[in-house]
Amino acid sequence: MIDLAQNKIMTKSTVKFSSLAESYYPGCSTSKNAVRCLSRSIKRSPALLAELKATGFGPYNHRVLSPRQVRIIAKYLGSPK
Repeated sequence: MIDLAQNKIMTKSTVKFSSLAESYYPGCSTSKNAVRCLSRSIKRSPALLAELKATGFGPYNHRVLSPRQVRIIAKYLGSPK
């Protein structure tokens, strides 16, 4: 679960990448499009990508994100809309 209280992301369990993507890009017509948009945003930020890679994040193994990975994404991209 993603708690957006006080503009902070707090999660105690894993989060599906697609669910997080839909939170960041609610205007996308499909979940697949939202995933592409979030993936593109991550790739455009070398510092974000480097920090995520240090946690084991890779181009094909990010279907489920750890709480730490979710916090890293929020640190660079802000809270979801």
